Amino acid sequence: MNVHEEKGIFKATGANVYYETKGIGEHLLFIHAGIADSRMWDHEFHVLANHFCVVRLDLPGYGLSEFVGGNLSYNKMIHELLHHLRINKVHILGASFGGKIAIDYYLDHPESCLSLALLSPAIGGWKDSLFLQQFEKEEEHLLKNGKKEETALLNYKTWVLGGREPNAVDPKIKDLVTDMQMQSLTKPEPDAPCVEIEAEDNITKIKDIKIPVLLINGAYDIQDFRDISKFICKEIPSAQRLVLPDAGHLANLESPERFTEIVLNFFLKNTHRSE
Repeated sequence: MNVHEEKGIFKATGANVYYETKGIGEHLLFIHAGIADSRMWDHEFHVLANHFCVVRLDLPGYGLSEFVGGNLSYNKMIHELLHHLRINKVHILGASFGGKIAIDYYLDHPESCLSLALLSPAIGGWKDSLFLQQFEKEEEHLLKNGKKEETALLNYKTWVLGGREPNAVDPKIKDLVTDMQMQSLTKPEPDAPCVEIEAEDNITKIKDIKIPVLLINGAYDIQDFRDISKFICKEIPSAQRLVLPDAGHLANLESPERFTEIVLNFFLKNTHRSE
């Protein structure tokens, strides 16, 4: 059986967005983390395409996507992309910042979403720990001084290695994460000014999520993100939460087989809903 595949650049409001689709069935959208691009989903994308019509994109400023100037709203951009692809209902798998975007999108378009699987999601309105505040200061200092390679390494050590010994993580993961970082950090600035329109702080609206929710963290994830997942579970009693041992913030990269099995079972359990 031939599996339908499509790749392209979609001209959204404020950005040119690279996307890929593959497979048939209910639609499943992948939204990557803020230290990555759509390549972080390489394993899951191809496996889940055997069961769903999967869609992944590079957020503007990452991978093959670019800001083009003007105002950019992630909610509007995703809505425009899904409309372009003639997708009315969608399951969403989001990681970290991509998890925040998934939550925000649901709260803006609840009628369009079937289920949410969130890997170490961020959330609007969360008060960062002193650890994260210090990281942000260090990252800002490096970027201000043009130290892009050092910035990429700092992000890898902070988000992926997570205080473990260097040999705790496969070198291929380090290479992938730093390459995704460098591709973003070395992108030229857009010709026209670009303003990101922030979604409102939705921390008080988590209880309004009425669709199935799965939360996944790595055991070595940053404490803020473990706490965020616990908070979401308290706000949504029906939500499930799983912790993958021997993995950090992007647990799918370190435990691809187990992670894929978990999210596949979750999405299959929540298929056959009205389109």
